[in-house]
Amino acid sequence: MRRDLHGPETHGNAAHVIPRDFGDVEATSFVGRESELTAGGDLLERCRLVTLVGVGGVGKTRLAKRIVREVAERFADGTYCAELADLGSDHAVAEAVASAVGVVAGARQDPLSALAGALRGRSVLLLLDNCEHVLDGCVRTVRDLLALLPDLRILATSRQPLDIGAEHVLQVKPLGLPTWVNGRLHETGAMDEGSVTSPAMKLFVDRAEAAVPGFQSTEANRHTIARVCQRLDGLPLALEIAARRLRTLTIDDLLERLDQRFLLLGHRGGDRTAHPRHQALRALFDWSYELCTEAERTAWQQLSLCSGGVLLTDAEQLCARAEEGEVPDAAATDDAFEALAGLVDKSLLTSVETDGRTRLHMLETVRAYGQERLAESGRAQLAVRRHRAWYLHLAAQAGIAYGSSEQVEWLRRLRAEHPNLRQIVTAPPPTGEPAEAVLRASLGFWLHCLTSANVGEGAHWMRTILERHPQPPSPETTDTWCQAAWVAGFLLLLHGDHKSTHEVISRSEQVLAEMPTASGTEYPPARWASRAELTAAFLQLRSLAALVTGDTENATRHANSSLATGCWSAQLLTQQQCIAQLGFAAVLQGDRARSTPLLEQALAMSEAQGNTWHQCYLLWALAVDRGEAGQPEVALQLLERALRHTREIDEHLGEATLSETLAWVLSSYGDARSAAVLLGAVDRVWHPSGTPRLFGFALLTAHRERGLENARRSLGEIEYTRAYQEGQRLGLRHALEKAIRENKHFHHDTTQGTAHDLRTEQGTQRWGDGDAP
Repeated sequence: MRRDLHGPETHGNAAHVIPRDFGDVEATSFVGRESELTAGGDLLERCRLVTLVGVGGVGKTRLAKRIVREVAERFADGTYCAELADLGSDHAVAEAVASAVGVVAGARQDPLSALAGALRGRSVLLLLDNCEHVLDGCVRTVRDLLALLPDLRILATSRQPLDIGAEHVLQVKPLGLPTWVNGRLHETGAMDEGSVTSPAMKLFVDRAEAAVPGFQSTEANRHTIARVCQRLDGLPLALEIAARRLRTLTIDDLLERLDQRFLLLGHRGGDRTAHPRHQALRALFDWSYELCTEAERTAWQQLSLCSGGVLLTDAEQLCARAEEGEVPDAAATDDAFEALAGLVDKSLLTSVETDGRTRLHMLETVRAYGQERLAESGRAQLAVRRHRAWYLHLAAQAGIAYGSSEQVEWLRRLRAEHPNLRQIVTAPPPTGEPAEAVLRASLGFWLHCLTSANVGEGAHWMRTILERHPQPPSPETTDTWCQAAWVAGFLLLLHGDHKSTHEVISRSEQVLAEMPTASGTEYPPARWASRAELTAAFLQLRSLAALVTGDTENATRHANSSLATGCWSAQLLTQQQCIAQLGFAAVLQGDRARSTPLLEQALAMSEAQGNTWHQCYLLWALAVDRGEAGQPEVALQLLERALRHTREIDEHLGEATLSETLAWVLSSYGDARSAAVLLGAVDRVWHPSGTPRLFGFALLTAHRERGLENARRSLGEIEYTRAYQEGQRLGLRHALEKAIRENKHFHHDTTQGTAHDLRTEQGTQRWGDGDAP
């Protein structure tokens, strides 16, 4: 791999060169890294200093040596490696580099000067491996060498950049992980018995076959192997040590024990020829921890509680020094930012741009280490309380914003925080946490869980909360408890658990009946919903429950009773939702004279509020109304407008609902193939969401069945099956785009449409303009 570097003949104290080799032969196979190899070679072609940066155990050294092998021919005078892992001082760097190249300085000669003299005018690539603990020494040495030797190229590996002006950083990430779709391992193309689906799996299987004679990847164990790789973040060192543990454990036992990964992947499982820091997973992160400042260690511990990443602005609040319950000042958040930046520099946090904002991610193994250190620190309870308080506060804010133009932003905000909310709701609350905190946060769950297609999980969350608080914890929390109960009833209804829904409603109405009338300062209006508003909200929920089952008489009666109270909660959308439910009941009854104007009125109210989610569902209801009236072209235009709204909030169940109706309309239009493709695609959405298809609405299920039968009859069984399977392969988003692109009826100009454009010759009646519905 290297060409010997021969210096001039020297005498006395002058430097001379001793050729060295740093090991061309790799003892084990090299897996993946094609893009990094190409990028590294390209950077060395045009840059004088390239630093491979990544978390410990990610494979920086192995990648660097492979890059050196591939570019060695470019350097006529040799390639050399200076291994710095064992250095204990910044001052030792220059001497270590000189020694690696084979330069011996005279008694009174500076090693750097001797090295520069020996390399001057020569084409050399120098690899500096493991720079992070002697960073200052590396910076001085590299800076001076680059200034003195214009033909020199340097490749460095470090857990953080050197931050020299000439430096180009190449981020080394963990090996690629297998892809999961709806809880299943995604396999593309033909899969034979021993095939694997990602570089991480390939490495693990390769090392397991070497460690355990007879081990193979099979159809039976492939999913478990994929889970092991996922749990270990694709970190090569962790995968290699884990593979050796298969001498003692089955692959299923190994996966089960990964909760104790630092004990399991200890020294006895490591490579005895490796550096001590690479013989055990804990030693690797002990080393990273020692390189951190105290503020960085505290931030590492705090953020280890965050699941699914954390927004930078949230992390600053969580990690800033402040008394419990107090808002950190500007100086504290500035200090927190510096600590977070330090963790990013040390590759312990990854910074990713999401919707124009910075989000920080921590590997699961890094999180696990931080949690162990947090448990040892004596501040675990404080950190947990701070984490819970912050995210419960966010959910509560989202709930307050749901009836406003800020709704879209908050839905996106909570979507990213779903793993944090899951962790908080399912874990037992810490001692001393006020019950009101989680009850108030519940108001943010109903629409979030619906739009993110997590209805089943949301129903489970609310069951858990109400089991912990079957009654209001105190008279002062009665209103908040009733709001949480409404959320529970809503999600349980959409989950298909009608019995539990009615039990929650009845229990809540009993609590409301026993609740004293709010007066004076006992129930501040700015803080509590009124008793009448909550009564109206539960009547609206009763109406919706009746509507789902097709009981239009009770749906209409309860909705009218709710509207008659004259008190409506904006956050629970009581007024326009009741009007919409009256309109949909009229659709079910075939009363077009009432259905269209009622749905238009609710749509106009939602447009005035800027309520994107409700507009989506009201346009869908109007599309059903127009389809039932024999106006499929108008229905298609309404569905297209509704789909634009679902894209704004990335509303998966909204897309599924619209697609079901779209398939019915397309089928009635004679486009049976597009309908079949959509029906196949939408099948992949409903089951994981935890809600019955089309929320259990009898009328809509009948639409689906009609569309399905029309498509099957028009295409024939073979062609229908082929189109249906095409939809399953495409996925819903791509199937929808295909249907819209290929169907000429979608291409009318509907960009200026409002609720008022939908008025028909049936009249412009509005609830409240004359006869009540």
